Amino acid sequence: MKKAVFIRLDKIGDLVCTLPVDQVSYLKDWDITWVIAKGLSFIPEHAEPRRKFIELDRNAPRESRRELENLLRDLKPDVALSIQAPWWVNYTLWKCRVPTRLGVLSKWDSFLFFNFGIRQKRSRAQQHEADYNRDLLRPLAGAAALTEPAPVLKMHAPAQPECLQQHQLEPRKYVVVHPGMAGSALNWPVKHYLELIEKLKDRSKVVLTGTAGDEPWLKDLKEHFKKDPQVLCLQNQLTPRQLLYVLEQARTVFAPSTGVLHLAASLGTPVYGFYSPIRVQTEKRWGARGPQVHLFSPSGNCPASHACLGDRCPLHPCMEDITPERVLEEFP
Repeated sequence: MKKAVFIRLDKIGDLVCTLPVDQVSYLKDWDITWVIAKGLSFIPEHAEPRRKFIELDRNAPRESRRELENLLRDLKPDVALSIQAPWWVNYTLWKCRVPTRLGVLSKWDSFLFFNFGIRQKRSRAQQHEADYNRDLLRPLAGAAALTEPAPVLKMHAPAQPECLQQHQLEPRKYVVVHPGMAGSALNWPVKHYLELIEKLKDRSKVVLTGTAGDEPWLKDLKEHFKKDPQVLCLQNQLTPRQLLYVLEQARTVFAPSTGVLHLAASLGTPVYGFYSPIRVQTEKRWGARGPQVHLFSPSGNCPASHACLGDRCPLHPCMEDITPERVLEEFP
C-alpha cells in the first residue's frame, strides 16, 4: 500500500472542494493523511469516509514545521500532494526527502521543491476547483486514468439535538440564511436578503447564522427583525459541529459563495447560492456541489476577470439582478 500526504491549508470552502480528490479510483488502495488548517478538523472528522489528518497553524510556522517534519519522518510517505500551502511546507517536503512531490508550478518555491509539479491556469476558471485538484494527480495516474468526474464530498453531522431544543427549533421546519462571507467574491445585496427573509418567514421559521466577521452583512438584518419571533439569530452561538447539525436539519440553506454553502450541500441539504459573474468567482469555478443545489448568477457577460470594475462596468451593480422573486421560483 502506497502512503501519501495531501496538503491544503486554507478556508472551509476550499477544503470541501479538495477533500474528495482522495476518492478517485486510482487512489482506492492508498493510505492518505491530510494536512489541513487549524480549526477545520470538524470537516474530515465528519466526512464520509472519515479522513486521517493533522492540523497546522500557518501563522506559527516554526511549530508547524516541526509537526510536519515529525509526521513525514514517522509516516515515510511515497507521495506528497501540496495543493495550497506556504513556502515552508513545500520546503519541508523537500528537506524530508519525500520521493514524489506534486503541486501547481506557479510560485517560486514550487519550482525549487516539487519534482512532479504541473502548470495550471486556474485564474482562467475553465473548470471547477475540484476538477483542477483532481488533475494534479496526472503525473501519478496519467491522463487516461483521470477521465472520471471529480468526486463530490459527502458529510454527516454529529448528533447535536440540544442546539435545536435550546432554541425551540424542529427539524425540517426552519430555513437557514447565512448572508456573510469573507469578501473573496461579490455578495448579494443586504436589501435582497431582507426581502427574502420577509417572504420566507411566512412559510417557516428563519435562522440567521454567522460569525463576528459576518457582522457587516448581519447588522441591518438583526436590527430589522429583532422583534420578530419568526426570525432567530444564532450569530456566534454555534460551535462548528453544532453548525453542521443545524445545516443538516434545515429545510433549506440560503447563502453566497462561502464555506457554509459548501458544507450544507455536502450534507445533502437543499441549498440556494448566489454567485458573482467575475471570472475567478463564478459558479463554474466555485459552485457548491451536492444532490440538491440551486445556484444563481447575474445575467449578462461580465467583463471583469479578477475584481469588480464598479461604475466602469455597464452591468454594475449586477448582483441586484438576482431578485428574491427569481430565487423563490425554485423554492417549494
